[in-house]
Amino acid sequence: MAQRIRVLIVDDQTLVREGFRKLLELEPDFEVVGTAGDGEAAIAAVEHLHQVGTPPNVVLMDIRMPRMDGIAATSVVKARWPGSHIVILTTFDDTELIHAGLRAGALGYSLKDITAEQLAMTVRTAARGEVLLQPDIASKVFSALAPSASVRSPGSSTSYTPSSSLPTTYIDDAVHVEELTEREREILVLVAKGASNRQIAERLYVTEGTVKNHMSNILSKLGVRDRTQAALKAKELGLA
Repeated sequence: MAQRIRVLIVDDQTLVREGFRKLLELEPDFEVVGTAGDGEAAIAAVEHLHQVGTPPNVVLMDIRMPRMDGIAATSVVKARWPGSHIVILTTFDDTELIHAGLRAGALGYSLKDITAEQLAMTVRTAARGEVLLQPDIASKVFSALAPSASVRSPGSSTSYTPSSSLPTTYIDDAVHVEELTEREREILVLVAKGASNRQIAERLYVTEGTVKNHMSNILSKLGVRDRTQAALKAKELGLA
């Protein structure tokens, strides 16, 4: 039997946490390994789950929470456990919050009005390290970015400014793009359009492993951390 996808649910509303838990537990390939009511509790939960050998494959993270908001918590979790796959699941579709969440390291950003089927698809996609965005969210993601912007998170007394250690300020982008091969550019354009590795492989008649190798080269050459940021870079540079 294949290993189930371990999920940590972070939301300050008990009803929401339990609602998502019940929906996810209906899926045979999911295991909810914990819940947390705020950002600080989320960090503690991730640490504990790593210590006991059951780290979450996917963290569903709300934004508006007491003590520490979801954007700040996402930044901390990604800094301490870079392999974490975090999806922000919230009621806010504000463009600046979407950008801030992705810059903090979230793999995706979804609204809570998604269906149970869409929630399951989001979790499975995130567990593979791929991005799945709703069309309305995607349109906001691919709008012009302001890398130096400071975003105040709801419910937080402090503003969130992307760390200088994260690839949010792009230098010599044209040089980086010139380093891409023709095939890498082709794949980057498809990534920016929301295609998964499997879809790209089918489109280009290559194996999924070949696409993954190309993606590693693309991320390295562009100096970005994941395919979300690669897609953003492609949009910024007018490649897609």
